Amino acid sequence: MSSEIPLKSEMNPEMYITPQRLNEAIRSSDIPCLILDCRSAADYHENHIRGAMNVTIPASVIMLRRLANGKMNIPSIIRGAENRERFICHWKTHWIVLYDKNTEMMKSNGPCVLSTLFRRLQQDGCQVVCLQGGIVAFKNQFPEWLESDSAEAREADLSLDNLRITPLCESDSEAEHCDSGLEGEPSPNDPPFPVEILPYLFLGNAENSADLEALQRHKIRYVLNVTPNLPNAFEDKGLGIKYMKIPIQDHWSQNLATFFPEAIAFIDEARQKKECILVHCLAGISRSVTITLAYLMQKLSMPLNDAYDFVRQRKANISPNFNFMGQLMDFERQLNLGPCHCTCQASPCHCQTLHFISPTHTTPDSGIDVDHWT
Repeated sequence: MSSEIPLKSEMNPEMYITPQRLNEAIRSSDIPCLILDCRSAADYHENHIRGAMNVTIPASVIMLRRLANGKMNIPSIIRGAENRERFICHWKTHWIVLYDKNTEMMKSNGPCVLSTLFRRLQQDGCQVVCLQGGIVAFKNQFPEWLESDSAEAREADLSLDNLRITPLCESDSEAEHCDSGLEGEPSPNDPPFPVEILPYLFLGNAENSADLEALQRHKIRYVLNVTPNLPNAFEDKGLGIKYMKIPIQDHWSQNLATFFPEAIAFIDEARQKKECILVHCLAGISRSVTITLAYLMQKLSMPLNDAYDFVRQRKANISPNFNFMGQLMDFERQLNLGPCHCTCQASPCHCQTLHFISPTHTTPDSGIDVDHWT
């Protein structure tokens, strides 16, 4: 692609493309480009530049940190299988243009999704620029080049085909490794079982849950099984081990947050009885970690970022999927543990908050806004 595409801007000539130049680019087949819309899915559906692809990522310091550090696959945050395929095919040969509402990343107080993605793409060797003035400026000059999604398209966008980052796994044994698009492979440096999170709380996987000698050695008499298919290994053996099962798969359609209260109560019952508990799923990196984080947040009043870092220091390969991270963010707001990033100046804040759990208890990756890092 010709290097003549962008770059005439008083703001920073190496980082921005003007609306006029972008319009020329998308009208010309000689200047192919990939356009990434970094706004929420709701804003994208309302209107977006013709041919733009929507990037969506939870409003979490943790997720932005993963993206910045190269631990997150960029195609995994692009909505729609066809768009992901288009990005994978052309990201090395096409210019990549990023935009949000106003594209004022140099004026922001801290990293946002657009600036974080910009720097990550630069590090990956991409030809990347930002749209000067964002979609607001482009709309003012070229409203005919904006398009909106139909109601049918919006409804289809909430289907399971679009809710997951990777294809839905055929079995629970595959699901733990392929759902999140992040760090699916266990780290070779991950500590051996048991991973002690608190003196009475252990985090593990399917293999750990079937290791009777280890359970007895660590005085584990409670087991929280966060899978639909794995058996409660010693439930009928008369060994005095109390079980609770949460029948949740590890993919985008699942609402694990509805089980937070009873899971937290079960863990705390073990603590009150001075017993130890193992929380496990299949691989011990997503579902069981999500439950453990929720417990730390409620019982120890830890903000999500602190709880995440606390667990990661003890188990390096944790990787809750995007949906579960979103539910934990909602849970953090319910517990009033996190700072408010709004600008309404009201006390208490009256701003509407976008949630990962809809009124119908589904978990679409729509309506996700990205806050600045704290």
